[in-house]
Amino acid sequence: MTSPGHRPPARRLATLALAAVAAAGQTLAGSGPVDAGAGIRHPYALAQPAQAPAEALLVVEIPAGGAIKYEIGADGLVFVDRFLSMPVAYPANYGSLPGTLAGDCDPLDALVLTRAPLHPGVLLRFRPLGVLRMVDGGETDEKLVGVPLDGIDPAWTDVRALDELPAMERRRIEAFFRVYKDLPESGEPVALHGWGDTRAAQRVLRDAIARAGDPQAASACR
Repeated sequence: MTSPGHRPPARRLATLALAAVAAAGQTLAGSGPVDAGAGIRHPYALAQPAQAPAEALLVVEIPAGGAIKYEIGADGLVFVDRFLSMPVAYPANYGSLPGTLAGDCDPLDALVLTRAPLHPGVLLRFRPLGVLRMVDGGETDEKLVGVPLDGIDPAWTDVRALDELPAMERRRIEAFFRVYKDLPESGEPVALHGWGDTRAAQRVLRDAIARAGDPQAASACR
């Protein structure tokens, strides 16, 4: 949780801003951007697709191979949050799922493998394959892992489950999260607790969508 005198994380600010939009009764559609406020078109205001949890919508924040942590603020602008301290790069495109609320009061996170890095701020439909179970700084911080839908990139057509993803890709993701904040001064230990399969990933997504639509859960995160 946020310490007194510190600015909440950008995604936390976005979550709060968009909760206010939803409370005002604005309809959020999954087919394109909507206004998240006066003149603001915010990607976090989108809903997950009707095919969820078999499919999901990702807002890309950090491209595959990147070492700069970008975030999208409550104003919808992409800004540089920080450079990674360790000499590592993100193993896949990393971002958040709009219309979800994870246990750490941020949108649910996901990594999506693609043949080329994607730009921060773009939207991507993907197929969840599994979930990496993590605890970061004492808070549950699960990461979905998936690949683009067949219509976006048919190169992944034969990958329908976690055990069909190359083992090396899973090891690269695990290795990244073990060390990306591995500095004495970080004070935020990361613990990995193994993988959940496709069914587990879909359950995590389903729960996060339900939590985002629960006024009591959203209120508890303010």
